[in-house]
Amino acid sequence: MLPIEYRIENEDESVTLDFKKEVYGREKNGEFLKDVAAFANALSNDLYRYIVIGVKDQNGMKEYFNVDRDDVGDVSNYQQLIDQNIEPNIPINVKYVNIEENELAVFEIGPCDNPPYVLKKDYQKNKQGIIYIRNGTSTRFAKRQELDLMYQRRQKVQRSDILVGFNELIESSIELRALDSKEIKNSPSNKRKREIEHEINYRKSPFSTESLKMLRSFDTSLRLLGSEIPLSSADDSELQQMLLDVKNDYRENDNYYYFEEVGNRFNLFILNQGAEPLNDCTIKLKLPIKDGLRIAHDIYDDPAELSLFTRHSFEPSQYPDVEKKDTMYIITEKFKTIKHKLPTKVFLEEIRIIFPPSLKDTLLTIQYEIYADNYPDVISGDLSIKVVESH
Repeated sequence: MLPIEYRIENEDESVTLDFKKEVYGREKNGEFLKDVAAFANALSNDLYRYIVIGVKDQNGMKEYFNVDRDDVGDVSNYQQLIDQNIEPNIPINVKYVNIEENELAVFEIGPCDNPPYVLKKDYQKNKQGIIYIRNGTSTRFAKRQELDLMYQRRQKVQRSDILVGFNELIESSIELRALDSKEIKNSPSNKRKREIEHEINYRKSPFSTESLKMLRSFDTSLRLLGSEIPLSSADDSELQQMLLDVKNDYRENDNYYYFEEVGNRFNLFILNQGAEPLNDCTIKLKLPIKDGLRIAHDIYDDPAELSLFTRHSFEPSQYPDVEKKDTMYIITEKFKTIKHKLPTKVFLEEIRIIFPPSLKDTLLTIQYEIYADNYPDVISGDLSIKVVESH
């Protein structure tokens, strides 16, 4: 388990981690109970969940504030409030950590091994019988399917015989690099943009008029030969429009460049150490959406090598299904059988992913879920990606 100090500095809010700038006041006791119940009901294999007081997190930038222990008060008061309003019992502890010369308060909630946790009476804005759940970074009412999963998680023994991780060593974390500024500068759309801007600026020079006449005369002969028309043949308004459209016009070129040439790729492996295979499996991988983080939705071909005959291939892609939903990327793959005793590669094609320079030194928590017809419970857990500087 990662130290809470490391998680505070490197992780974003999730189903097991929340940041608050200030201590809950008495008037916010109802909000505190709602948050605690929602975290305890969150669908995670982590037995403990954390609310950290003294952190303001805005667009991934954290600011820390010193928390007065007298403002926090005695943990027994919080425990009594929970015992009186939530069932079954949820243990809570308060500890303090120092980050950037500020003392922060950490509410440690758990172990959360007996869901669902229910509000047992009306209190402030909370109503008796409500079941809250933490979903991503938000709190809402639990759905029927989520209640079913809570009961299943409560009844099952942790599947220590199913291991999931990166590469054949089944590692729980991996380092992937962020793009550097040079790679971004050299993308096809940015290169073309510079060419267009150079042509526009050149025409503003006093020496360009005669040169343009000569080039346009040469362009006419090229046009007759069916060759590609250079920028010098476009008039000023066409150049301005090309500048506006360059990102869209070069989208396929950029996708190929970023995802197939300079981006990262990764795969997962499953080691089934049980006595039998897992049959008819669905595997879901959930990654948080971040500014600039992009996951390919397919394998991209080099547009420069595509002809009219090969551009629309009839061969189905073996790349997994990728969708954006709320605050998450969800990657889905289906398996007929996950054999036992042998490491099994999860995705038929490696996941293509890119990180902007702004995400350097970020730690991303990835959630996985495995559903199998011959196993009644969801096999789930967390992995992590550390984004490192490009070398």
